[in-house]
Amino acid sequence: MPIFPPDGPTAGPTPGGTPPLIVVSLIRTGVYALTVRSGADAREVAETLARLPVDAFLTEHFGSVDLTMVFRTVPDARNPERTGGITPTGPAAARGTRP
Repeated sequence: MPIFPPDGPTAGPTPGGTPPLIVVSLIRTGVYALTVRSGADAREVAETLARLPVDAFLTEHFGSVDLTMVFRTVPDARNPERTGGITPTGPAAARGTRP
């Protein structure tokens, strides 16, 4: 019995090949970078954003083809962090609780 089906092998992603369309990186505690490459659809972007902490807020963005957005969580009183005067006191439109 052959190891491939009669029609030949099914094409699939090659390990180490094309990078993912959306990447979330933890820059440091409470700071996340979300990079979106051309070709990502709205569902993928929404699902990825939904996985960020509920109190994360957008602090900056950059890019022309690949978009990178930087989010921060609201710092607690024990460890305040400067964010250029744009730190909200709580999540403005969050509909959930922080895990």
